[in-house]
Amino acid sequence: MKGNRFTAPACPTASPRTGIRRGRPISCPATLGEASIPSGPQGVGIIRQPRTKADVTGTPTDVPYRRYRHRRRRWPYLTAAGLLVVAAIVGWQLWRVPWVSATAPGPDAFVSSQSPVVKLRVRNLQELADVRVFFAGRDVTAATTLEGDELAFAPPDDLADGTYVVRFSARASNLFRRSIVQEWHFTVDTVDPTLDVDPLLREGKIRTEPAVFTGESEPGAVVTAEVGDLTASETVAAEGDFRVEMDLPEGRAEVVLTATDKAGNSVSRTLSLYVDPSPPTLEVTRLGRTVDTNSLTVKVAADDGARAPEVLATLDDEPVELDGAPAKGKLKLNGLAEGRHTLVVTATDRGGNTTTDTQVFTVDSTERFGAATLMRGARGKDVRQLQVRLAQFDVYDGGNTGQFGEQTEAAVLAFQEKFGLMADGIVGPRMLMALSGHVVVDLSELKLYLYRDGELAKTYRVATGAPEFPTPTGTFAVTSKVMDPTWYPPNSEWAKDAEPIPPGIENPLGTRWIGTSAPAVGIHGTPDPGSIGTYASHGCIRMYISDVEELFEKVAVGMPVLIRR
Repeated sequence: MKGNRFTAPACPTASPRTGIRRGRPISCPATLGEASIPSGPQGVGIIRQPRTKADVTGTPTDVPYRRYRHRRRRWPYLTAAGLLVVAAIVGWQLWRVPWVSATAPGPDAFVSSQSPVVKLRVRNLQELADVRVFFAGRDVTAATTLEGDELAFAPPDDLADGTYVVRFSARASNLFRRSIVQEWHFTVDTVDPTLDVDPLLREGKIRTEPAVFTGESEPGAVVTAEVGDLTASETVAAEGDFRVEMDLPEGRAEVVLTATDKAGNSVSRTLSLYVDPSPPTLEVTRLGRTVDTNSLTVKVAADDGARAPEVLATLDDEPVELDGAPAKGKLKLNGLAEGRHTLVVTATDRGGNTTTDTQVFTVDSTERFGAATLMRGARGKDVRQLQVRLAQFDVYDGGNTGQFGEQTEAAVLAFQEKFGLMADGIVGPRMLMALSGHVVVDLSELKLYLYRDGELAKTYRVATGAPEFPTPTGTFAVTSKVMDPTWYPPNSEWAKDAEPIPPGIENPLGTRWIGTSAPAVGIHGTPDPGSIGTYASHGCIRMYISDVEELFEKVAVGMPVLIRR
């Protein structure tokens, strides 16, 4: 041994105190003093070691190695403990993160009160600084009350209907949130929603299965229908329409419709309804496409269970009365015009359901012109004669087809308008009379000619206008017929001081007046028979009283009057 260096003796056989670890140095406790001897491929080495108990007691010991080994075993526990501390701090900070957990009214809420109390529940509110609350752009922090984690304030004045914004802000010392800002809005709505139902419901009728309630209300509102214990509801669409369906038994029903908007405002409407989803049955006698008579009887049978339906009938848009009960009634169609007709029979039950029967038929009951009224759809010899007569009056230029079609109807209308008849396109009694005859007044001959069915029927002597009051010429029509007329002074210079003259022997019109479409000109009698055959009138056509009374019975309103020179 020289100084602290020595040559290590051979190590005794390894004992339980000897540490051998995977080729690492072998420590021999018997020789451990100031050195330990490593072994291995590099040979024997000398390592300086601190002093041990062997220096004092002479007994070898491995205290330094044991301390080293204990320190290596302890560091994982220390690391784990540190991580647990960090996790606890992080968890605590996360748990203490402040945030607005609830508001009243809530975001996008609707309220019906003009004085709502606004509340905010803020987690860990006590740990926040610089707390501010704004309402509708105004700082209301000073008016806010604090209770635990809840802030509350009431607006100082009643709020008008509209949308209001609430804003909350504060600073925090939390590791994960240094500040908090929350903003939301709610709407004040104090107006009740509208509730309007469709016309059929207002009439008290439901004819669908299931029953359907339709109408209009405030968009977003909920419409509820209640009938006893039955309830159904739907939300009103953005367009304002609603449709609520409900299964209801047939019969009477009292329905309460309620519309409730988002703010809770509501309005109700009670409807007294009759539910009847089934239409009535209807049977009508079938008619042929063509009938050869102008009188028909049509049988009708309508039924709707316990209560008879209402039956209405029209012939060519004119009402026809039902004879008898709806279950066993009759329609009597008399005096049918020649031509096409449309018969419509409709049965309507209490619920508003309808069943309709429509028939189109043509009447062809005679071939003799003038024996029956003619209208569109008629055909035969009588129509051919009609077309010939219309052509004579220059209102028809079509062929002699015998078919009362569009062109013939247009000619009839033209004739009616030309001669002052009601323009309906139907050749009725008045037009038949006008077509069957006409009057010709010849001023040069001072005679009146009556034609019937295209042939001269009678000739009468007349007086016409004096040279200073000439009778006008042209084609006119009979416009009126008056028995025992009163004479009224015309608006002329010669009659300015005259007074009306009642019927009698002194009446200048005699006993009959046949008015024409010529201005202020008519055919009448005269108490001065000596004037007949002269130009003596103020423009009218005078006749003997007996002659004008005879002519009066043979002419009709609308009959053409031709005045020629």
